Amino acid sequence: MTTLYWEGRADTVAQVATAEFGTYDATTTRTITIGGVAVDKLDTGGTLTAALSAFATTLNASTHPYFAAITWTSSATKITGTADTAGVPFVFVGSVTGGTGTLVDGYTVTTASAGPNDWSTAANWDTGAIPVNSDDVIIQDSDVNIMWGLDQNGVSLTSLTIKKTFTGKIGLDYTQFATSADGETFSATEKPEYRQGYLKIISTTVNIGEHFGPSSPAGSGRIRLDLHTTASTCTIHGSAGSPTDTGRGAVQVLANNSSTDIFVRNCPGGLDVAMGVPGETSTVRKVSVGSDAGASPVRIGKGTTITTYEQFSGTGSLNAAATVTTVTCDGGELTTEGSYVVTTGNSNGGTIYANHISGTVSFTTLNISGGTVNARRSTQARTWTTVNFKDGTLEADSTVLTITALNEGDSGIYSMSISRL
Repeated sequence: MTTLYWEGRADTVAQVATAEFGTYDATTTRTITIGGVAVDKLDTGGTLTAALSAFATTLNASTHPYFAAITWTSSATKITGTADTAGVPFVFVGSVTGGTGTLVDGYTVTTASAGPNDWSTAANWDTGAIPVNSDDVIIQDSDVNIMWGLDQNGVSLTSLTIKKTFTGKIGLDYTQFATSADGETFSATEKPEYRQGYLKIISTTVNIGEHFGPSSPAGSGRIRLDLHTTASTCTIHGSAGSPTDTGRGAVQVLANNSSTDIFVRNCPGGLDVAMGVPGETSTVRKVSVGSDAGASPVRIGKGTTITTYEQFSGTGSLNAAATVTTVTCDGGELTTEGSYVVTTGNSNGGTIYANHISGTVSFTTLNISGGTVNARRSTQARTWTTVNFKDGTLEADSTVLTITALNEGDSGIYSMSISRL
């Protein structure tokens, strides 16, 4: 086990990759595909050498940003792509259709991309080696973005610490196609990013935005982490005051283990779980927003399977892919959205805007011991099976909400007409 520190000082190297073909045939079409976009060419010229030369010309003529970022050349059997900008990687796949023409090798990297923004470049680490299993990784005192070499899903760290003195970015903006090594320049047409956008790595312990010293470092406005399939305890101590990406949190997390827990101490730039890209999914055991989180916005996406959500402060938005066992609000403002059942809801303080539905039953049991539960924002019909009302405020519309069993205490204010089955 080694402790490694990110430095981000490597020289840039331009990537070179090839696709190898065989057997000329005038009825065969050769294709190079990048990020789902294909450029192809029917064999011409009577020989494979001539056909591939014509294909390279076609590839270089493409104005699509994915292809225009690469210079294409040919040999007797290969199409070769060379990155126009050193330190910016690419991925393609070669294929053939029709006739008797063949594909020998669809994609081989002959010179790996490298640069100061690449996790997988050894020179960017203080030890001169890339992190491996059981290592402890610390990212601090740097503004150097980490944009490439992000697919580290075969690596299982003991811990990953991203301190608040790291003010760079981790991960790519999926809405724009990055064309510079630092990921700060995009194509004029802003094509969506097809390369790995999250740092995908296993780590038993993750600490984000930690800072215990003097001064007030700015923190990072974009940290995108995919914690993968191994259980992790992720604590978010802080972030930049506002996110880099409009409409998305400063910290964006994916996970896929039912024992993964996320604790939010403070995250003014916002935390998103499975909210970064449409259709994302995650599985976690718990998301807990602490009492010192202030106005930290926390959003749980509709593709998230979550067992427990608890909030003591902050501004939460909870969606889910399936039944949530326990939802507790002790403070702040929590909005529930989407289609799922909450088995047990607890209102002890703050405000819950209860908008979620699932068939007929939204809450199996809702315990109101304080705070406000407001069901008026949604006009969709729904049922709460049991409400145990001890104290606080309940606001609802009986033409929309049906409470099967209402057990009232001696205090509390509720503005509704009760509808009983």
